[in-house]
Amino acid sequence: MPGKRAAIGELTMHRRKILGLVLFLVLVVVYSFAAMLVAVHLLPDNKWAELAFYPVVGVVWIFPAMKIVRLMLPGDPEA
Repeated sequence: MPGKRAAIGELTMHRRKILGLVLFLVLVVVYSFAAMLVAVHLLPDNKWAELAFYPVVGVVWIFPAMKIVRLMLPGDPEA
């Protein structure tokens, strides 16, 4: 989406950091509640399933967080 890239690139650095902070907080809250709901409702009552689930869920959130941090860096957000 060229229009979206141009709009983000035109933001001042201060506004990009504020936007990134808000997006990051929303990500952490929504992701943690979603992981909790999946764990409570879909995860079987099995220690091995928990042993596999929690490390994976604990790492997966990093990928969207990296995109948000990249948005907050100076320069082109898509570079």
